[in-house]
Amino acid sequence: MNILYICDEYPPGPNGGIGSVVQNLARELVKQGHKVYVVGLYPIGYGFEDYEEDNGVKVWRLRYEQYFSNNKILKVLLRSLPSVARSMLKTHKAYESFVMFIKTLIAKESIDIVEMPDWNTFIYEIGINKVFPKLDIPLVVKFHCSRSYLSRELGFPLKKKWFKIDKAIYDRGDALAAVSCYTAVQTNSLFMAKKDIRVLYNGVSIDHDHKQEERLSSLVFYSGSLVKNKGVFSLMKAWNLVIDKFPTAKLIMFGKGENKALLEHLSIKAKDSVRFEGHQPKQTLLETLGFATLAVFPSYSETFGLGAVESMSCACPTIFTKRSCGPEIIQHNVNGLLIDPDDIEEIANNILLLLNDELKRKELGQRGMAEATKKFNLSFIAQQHITWYSEVIANFANGFKLGNS
Repeated sequence: MNILYICDEYPPGPNGGIGSVVQNLARELVKQGHKVYVVGLYPIGYGFEDYEEDNGVKVWRLRYEQYFSNNKILKVLLRSLPSVARSMLKTHKAYESFVMFIKTLIAKESIDIVEMPDWNTFIYEIGINKVFPKLDIPLVVKFHCSRSYLSRELGFPLKKKWFKIDKAIYDRGDALAAVSCYTAVQTNSLFMAKKDIRVLYNGVSIDHDHKQEERLSSLVFYSGSLVKNKGVFSLMKAWNLVIDKFPTAKLIMFGKGENKALLEHLSIKAKDSVRFEGHQPKQTLLETLGFATLAVFPSYSETFGLGAVESMSCACPTIFTKRSCGPEIIQHNVNGLLIDPDDIEEIANNILLLLNDELKRKELGQRGMAEATKKFNLSFIAQQHITWYSEVIANFANGFKLGNS
């Protein structure tokens, strides 16, 4: 099968979860004999190659501004306009060329199906309502977490501009998928509809050889953006309590974002025990999970929780959120622990529980890896995608749009 993914955060740049998920799946599909293409529309500052082959995956990074670079007259005219007008012209022109590039690629490479996420930075940047034109092949929309979805999850007012875009994406899909049951149900609720949304979990590679006896005795791991909805401020407050009772503990924080505000929540005694490593390659995270004592992800909302599942796959004892899809991923006290991100003492007590109980760590680590192997194995998840894609292609050819009410 020939598959095209639309993705504007493909690694190794400062990608989020969608970028990592697309890369993992694309590489695995190539290993299984399929042809995979990835096209995204990026800001100039994202960096990295405009075209590359990543383990057999053909990747194009088109740029917002590149379509004006060779026209001196246009460049002069653009510079005379207000910055907002310049931005809109550039992004709209880039988007038109981006769509044309995709249509040409579909014809040239005989693409069978296209998948795009519900979060596309370039679409939010442009602010368009018609998110993608009709194609001669099916367009799958997979729900990871749109702006409207996240706003409702966190109790923020829905902005009409973003909701209109997100609803247009929801309506555009010839077939719909979501990365968890929770996400599927909440997406339909958000748009006040009841459509068929196929649940396709994200997959992780289960090819690590991790032994509990090789783990450090007091290193706590976190990965994810340094933003409030990930529960990082709660983690800082809880960490003060951890250090009071376990002074040798260390916390390593991986993820993009500013740490100045987080440092202000740490006690003087706790500050020296926390390291902020910023955005790091996936391999660095997996290597660290191989020797970390435990991992903690106290999010307020997750559509899937890739970091937690990767931790489980490395046999690292994992603490995840009780909210959103948390209970769908981890059974509390069976293959991990679940906490309330608003309960500072609960976060601290669960970290301390694992720091002080080696037998508990081994038990949860091994059971977590077994669960990840059974439920989130990337090879199995990729096969599920192909089975469903085949169903979508067949239905599309017969004129039936999956996802209708």
